[in-house]
Amino acid sequence: MTSTQSSSLIRTFFALRFATGVAAWLAPNKTGRLIGLNAGRDQPFTTQLFGSRELTLALAITETSPELRKRALQMGLLTDVLDVIAAARGIRARTLPTTGAIIAGGGAALFAGLGIAALTNNGPTAAAAIASQR
Repeated sequence: MTSTQSSSLIRTFFALRFATGVAAWLAPNKTGRLIGLNAGRDQPFTTQLFGSRELTLALAITETSPELRKRALQMGLLTDVLDVIAAARGIRARTLPTTGAIIAGGGAALFAGLGIAALTNNGPTAAAAIASQR
């Protein structure tokens, strides 16, 4: 993977995670319903916690230090794999609607795939390109 492709991958990954985090923060009720959370009293808070995590992970992958960026990608990958497992458990226990599982679990699987690709092919200049745009 060329430096330009790697930079595009990080930029795309950042944009997707950032957009997810912003949506969860600014529209927690809609986002929560979209990802299959029950509409209980604490649902907006739970959705915003999720949004905080996504925003943090989005910003972390733009780190210019190769060691810190790699660690951020690893922690994001762990989070995404756990989210996929949680979605599968939610389907099995019938506590997560199919649509929510597809969106939340599928989104987590997409992010896990992007994380693997970024960890495998991430050149040292990819995050620097993003960081310079902040």
